[in-house]
Amino acid sequence: MKYIIGGFTLFYLVNGLYYLIGIFRIKKYNNNEESLENNYPFVSIIVAARNEANSIEKCINCLLQQEYPSDRYEIVAVNDASTDSTMSIINSYRTLDSRVIIVDIPSHERKNKGKNNAIDKGIEVSKGKIIITTDADVWMGAQWLTRIVHAFDNLTGVIIGITLDKFSINPVHLYQALDSGSINIISVALAAMKHPITCQGSNLAFRRSAYLEVRDRILWLSDNRGNHEWQMQEIDIATNWGIKPLVNPESFVYTYPPDTWKALLNQRIRWASTGKDYTKFSVRFYLTLIYFSLLSFIVSLWVLTPGYLTLIWGVKLFTDLMVAISVVRVIRQPKILFAFPLVYILQPFLIVITTFLGSLRLYKWK
Repeated sequence: MKYIIGGFTLFYLVNGLYYLIGIFRIKKYNNNEESLENNYPFVSIIVAARNEANSIEKCINCLLQQEYPSDRYEIVAVNDASTDSTMSIINSYRTLDSRVIIVDIPSHERKNKGKNNAIDKGIEVSKGKIIITTDADVWMGAQWLTRIVHAFDNLTGVIIGITLDKFSINPVHLYQALDSGSINIISVALAAMKHPITCQGSNLAFRRSAYLEVRDRILWLSDNRGNHEWQMQEIDIATNWGIKPLVNPESFVYTYPPDTWKALLNQRIRWASTGKDYTKFSVRFYLTLIYFSLLSFIVSLWVLTPGYLTLIWGVKLFTDLMVAISVVRVIRQPKILFAFPLVYILQPFLIVITTFLGSLRLYKWK
């Protein structure tokens, strides 16, 4: 058993070093922007919202205040069968600003379809050559739109942005800020290494033409689920368009983290629920190795001698700390390193539990 655990530990170390190389490489993308600095293509921002009455005003206000030519973008707000006052709030903006376009999906038409279906409805009525998706519970700075659009070049089909969680001294907030931030940075690092796996739909941009090439496949995959990774993955698999990360701080969007461990677990179970459905076998196999490497750390607590146990968890400590420091440098939030001991200890248990429950789809969806 100790040799099996040792093998997975070695994989964990090598994988962590690969992450570090990718994180080092994404720094160059800050210097390669502005390729379209003097060009302002028409952009459609899709905001799919379901029961987001408490947050959507802040999001739309930020979108209306973008320092991008006002006649060169629109905001397509999709009310995804909300049962609260989301629709009335969206309607109030339509009367104030012609840039706000509304799509209303009644409950009888939704039929438990996922978020990607709502986004697709928004894309159908949009006019932009570039589509950007974001969530109703996020906010961003005034340069966000310009930074994303100017990151496109002639070979780029998808831009993967970063979403960060605001945090407080609440342990749940701290855990989420470091762990989710690391997931985001690792996702863009993998894209920089030409091996994109995941992304955040709350900060994702793509060419309309690239989306249309894989639209049918995306809708088939995402029916009842709403997974943004499929869109990025299918464009990577089935088209010649490139996937590009964006790490300029002005391109970040922000959101509030879950307030309780129960809410965080539900979120992570939902995130993990679709990994087994990814099209690429290599991606599924890679994620399986990650799962068993983390499981091996847990098993080691019961089967290894104290000496081997110290070595195994020491390798994990070295790997995790180096990645965490690199992540913090990219997102420029050094205070979240206070969460490192919590993430270091809890992460294997949370990932193993949520992945298992996610495979059974035991989560709540709005």
